[in-house]
Amino acid sequence: MRFARTFRSVLLAGTCLTATAITMGSAPSLASADDAVPASATPASDPQVVRLLAAKGTLKWNHGTSSRYGHAEALVGSSANDLARAALDYNHYKDIHKKFATARVVGKEAGKTDVYMKYPVKIGPVTIELHEVMRFDPEKVDGGGTHVIEGVGIKGDMTRGHTKITIKPIDATHSLLAVDVLLDPKIPAPQVLVDEELRDGAGDFVNGLKDRAQGHPGPVVSL
Repeated sequence: MRFARTFRSVLLAGTCLTATAITMGSAPSLASADDAVPASATPASDPQVVRLLAAKGTLKWNHGTSSRYGHAEALVGSSANDLARAALDYNHYKDIHKKFATARVVGKEAGKTDVYMKYPVKIGPVTIELHEVMRFDPEKVDGGGTHVIEGVGIKGDMTRGHTKITIKPIDATHSLLAVDVLLDPKIPAPQVLVDEELRDGAGDFVNGLKDRAQGHPGPVVSL
């Protein structure tokens, strides 16, 4: 009788240990396909993400030689899809960019969208009100989930105008936003002053779009 009780105790203990091992072992993942993020977009492998986390805010600079661009980039507490929807809401660009006096859609054709913008530009002590119609191509999305929205100036006060908005997914609730802006006014002006305006304009647009998409102001300082 004592042997039978001992045997049952050993058998029960073995069953509990087996159940514990199953629980602690490799369990099936419950993550859905929507949670998957391309390896190239993870913070450990993306130098842009690492740089922005270290900066704890928006970065901006100029680049180019014959064509001088203003560039700005920031991390955004929003999915790439939600951020792209905000970037495509052209009629609200005036709310996004504090320097726009006017921004509204004035035409659509073959998937392209024409946006009229009135933009006061301060070059040194002088403020010039520039008018331009930018024609935006349909949004492009690559296999990694990166969105690109691009427009060129077709009519107005610019010799050349070009805007490129790039949105890269980081994870389900974070994305990386980069904006490049070229505005070459017909009125001659020192390049150093034009550079400053382009750099600051790109930064203002990035911050405005970031705040609108994530629903509150402020930088993303951690993921």
